[in-house]
Amino acid sequence: MTETEEQKIIVKWFRSTYPEYRHCLRVSMAGMNLGSGKRAAQMVNHMHSMGVEQGEADIAILLRRGNFGALIIEHKAESQSHKATDEQVAYLQSHNSTGNLAVLTRGIEACKSAISDYMARK
Repeated sequence: MTETEEQKIIVKWFRSTYPEYRHCLRVSMAGMNLGSGKRAAQMVNHMHSMGVEQGEADIAILLRRGNFGALIIEHKAESQSHKATDEQVAYLQSHNSTGNLAVLTRGIEACKSAISDYMARK
């Protein structure tokens, strides 16, 4: 299963498990496969001008829990060996240093667990 397929499952699970917080869930468009060529380059430039950042994490839950302002997740598929890039690690570190909880997860269950643990905080 790809990272995209896993993320779709995670989003569906979050929305059904926490329907009252569905508006607090944001996903990055940075990982979209836009193909190649001039049109793809134009779309990348457009997305960056709209605020997408290099290394942006996949999932954000914009909801204060405990001492944290938000949960930021860089997600990797369980069946793939991709590692976080330097930009992704820097993005997570930046959020951890500014009052958010930023984590790297691998696989659907690890991501659900991180979200459930975060949502259980008071």
